[in-house]
Amino acid sequence: MNPESVEQYESALQLLKQIQADYRRAREDLQEVSSRFGEREVAASLRFVTALDAMDRVGAGPDSRVTLRLGQEHQKLPFILARPVFLLATQQYRPTLEVYCLGKFQVRVGSKRIEHWRSTKAKSLLKYLITHHRRPIAKEVLMEALWPGCEPSLAKNNLKMAVYALRQTLNTAEDTSKSFDWLLVMDGNYMINPEVVIWVDLEQLEYHWVNIRKLEKKRELTEAIKEYEIAEALYKGDYLEEDLYAEWTSLRREALKDVYLAILAKLADHSIINEDYDGCIIYCQKILEKDQCREDTYRRLMDCYSRLGNRTSAIRWYHLCKKTIKRELGIIPDPQTTSLYHKLLNNERA
Repeated sequence: MNPESVEQYESALQLLKQIQADYRRAREDLQEVSSRFGEREVAASLRFVTALDAMDRVGAGPDSRVTLRLGQEHQKLPFILARPVFLLATQQYRPTLEVYCLGKFQVRVGSKRIEHWRSTKAKSLLKYLITHHRRPIAKEVLMEALWPGCEPSLAKNNLKMAVYALRQTLNTAEDTSKSFDWLLVMDGNYMINPEVVIWVDLEQLEYHWVNIRKLEKKRELTEAIKEYEIAEALYKGDYLEEDLYAEWTSLRREALKDVYLAILAKLADHSIINEDYDGCIIYCQKILEKDQCREDTYRRLMDCYSRLGNRTSAIRWYHLCKKTIKRELGIIPDPQTTSLYHKLLNNERA
């Protein structure tokens, strides 16, 4: 056995230990999420391939090329996981970023959550880069997006300070003796180092939304509903909700909110079909939290409460609908809503 093979073998074992540690953390996260959403599948929270299963698939030997292979049961994992994962014997450990853009912005470097940022400029820079991390961004674009209207020399200085602070923040969080070049600058273009393994909740949501449409086109409705549930669980809040007044975030925020509302509406309708009226009510309430003028949602609520035998609540939702859309839109309920209301008054089945 030559020394190079021994070194490769030892490197593979070290990485397998890291995978085991990641697996334990992922399992704890899954248990926490499962307790919150019941015992239903929450595959969206699975950020790592199950290490124990993966290790069974590793051809591990000092004289072999060590490769982690995904089995048939993993073919429907999110795309970041479903790609070829590791060439264990030929690659060093790669730094990881786990980023949450939906709701409160959170970042983990490896297993460590960043609690303190060197500067708000560094945080803003990472937010922009992480949502465009598959392509380099020109410095002029960054300067205009993050410091609009700022004098060019001052914006340029802000960018330099932000880059420095972000590198320092990430290297501190990595907590290793070696520094890593997290950001690459090439010909005035900035990007996150492609060597970094990145998991972003935003990308996962968008992936599942694309998959939903493919499944519905093939009329695989049962699988589509599972994807709807996964996507709904990923949406912890609006896109970069801390940056409501940052112009570059607004279009994407509204587009993602529309996707979320469509997901909730589909799940609400599915609940009614399956006579899960309480479940439908929960989805409808989530819709109204985001858009209180959705008249179709008020009708769903009226229908559900009627079917549950609670006519008083059903009528109350009609009056709330009427009051809200009058105040916000200056209109009256459409005939479909009014017709449902009169059925309820006459004690007819909704």
